[in-house]
Amino acid sequence: MIQQTILKNKYYRTGRIILISMVSLTLVSCSSLINSLYTPHVNVSVKGSYPSREEDESLVIYKNRHDIPIESETIGTLTVICNSNAWIDNCDSVSVFSLAEMKIKEKGGNALLITEFEKAKRGLQGILDNSIHNTSVSSLKGDVLLVSDFSSPPDTVLHNTNFEAYAGLGFGPETGISLPKFGIYNFQDRKYFETYYGAEVGIWGLVVWWMSLDCLYGIKKSIFTFDTSIGAWWMPSQFKDGAGHYFQTTLNPKIGFKFREVWLKAGPSVHLYRSDSREINIGKIGGMYYNFEILIKF
Repeated sequence: MIQQTILKNKYYRTGRIILISMVSLTLVSCSSLINSLYTPHVNVSVKGSYPSREEDESLVIYKNRHDIPIESETIGTLTVICNSNAWIDNCDSVSVFSLAEMKIKEKGGNALLITEFEKAKRGLQGILDNSIHNTSVSSLKGDVLLVSDFSSPPDTVLHNTNFEAYAGLGFGPETGISLPKFGIYNFQDRKYFETYYGAEVGIWGLVVWWMSLDCLYGIKKSIFTFDTSIGAWWMPSQFKDGAGHYFQTTLNPKIGFKFREVWLKAGPSVHLYRSDSREINIGKIGGMYYNFEILIKF
């Protein structure tokens, strides 16, 4: 009887140990799985092969493309995806950037341009905090850079260009009366403003016909634009009184307002050349000539 009791207690203790071990292993496995789910996933893709950077070499982070030194090149991209919840947060910005720095330096980069940064909104503080520090990261994307000379000046040469086409009504010495007037423009993103250049053509074909062509260059800040064009306007010989063709060139500075899809412009016009003494009074107000435009993006 005593022997049976001892064996029973022995089996009970052994079973309890096995049960505790299984529970512990299950908890450890679950913890590891949950931790892996909420660990930042960092991917650095580099075109080509570059030597790794030294561990003590710091990674320079840029938020504005225009601050990048001109002596640099983009060698790859960074993508970070991170999931966090109210209980587990391995995605704080310090941890994410530390891990990203290690991966970038392994691939040979020494600088990062942040192109996309999304914070995890966890609570009121996470919503109110607009900095990239001391907050949880949801996703992060950037360009991996190799800067050969950090002391070189910023690259203010155009980085982003955007072609836009417009059509509308033009009125004045630059274009006569043109309906439609077409224009195509290339906008270039600079550090503090945009510059643009373009070409415009205008046509009129009611009763008589004429056409115009001009080239322009300008700057844009917010919704305000200022440009100057040199234009040529030509009217062929087509009148019964025998008057021949007429040709003129003009200089046309304009101030404009470019809001969403609409671009309004106006300004004075100065004649540079006239083929004869005829005076075409389109756009003449008092003793001055003016141009007016209403353009719509398409």
